[in-house]
Amino acid sequence: MAKEKVETKDDSKIQFFGEVDLNDKGGISSDMPAWYFDVHIENLRENVERKARGLAMNLYAPDQVLRVKEEITTEREQLKKIEGSRPTLSGEQKDRCFRVYESLKKQIAETMPTRKEAKEGLVSPHSELKRLKTKHIKVDTELAKACGVKVVKGNISGDEANKMFQILGKTLGEDTNVERLRRDGKSESYKSMDALTQAILSGRPV
Repeated sequence: MAKEKVETKDDSKIQFFGEVDLNDKGGISSDMPAWYFDVHIENLRENVERKARGLAMNLYAPDQVLRVKEEITTEREQLKKIEGSRPTLSGEQKDRCFRVYESLKKQIAETMPTRKEAKEGLVSPHSELKRLKTKHIKVDTELAKACGVKVVKGNISGDEANKMFQILGKTLGEDTNVERLRRDGKSESYKSMDALTQAILSGRPV
């Protein structure tokens, strides 16, 4: 008689930054994880392949061969580390990340000045700076820390929300363009922001 398969809960922590993103003290040294940048990864891969082809075709002078081989080894190891740092999520983890992604998407959209406001010059630099730097967006604390974001009383700033939105979006294969969240502002529906958001956009103390 076959044993019944028991599904176990995945309690492992989600990590968005890998070894390649850490400094000598073990802290995160980059604003975004290395795996986030597709163009950089592709350029690095093409550079390795170009040098390997050059070696195979004897295009390098004898005194350059050793140096090129060392460069290829180093760059291949870098690629391996970057690709290895890309998070692989369980179904439960994906669901959790998607819920936070959707929450951030909504909160960012609600607090961003509309295209109409921006076009008509209705947003002062002071209020925009305050929106981006003030901790006013609620977020999952553990996921925020995994994204390299410092949480204060369960909240993060507009800049930090943008960062999390991009990291989670990239991980999930969703949109990462924050600007696309900006509403047109042609109707009055966007006025239904909470008091804190309105205070931030108007420049009033919070």
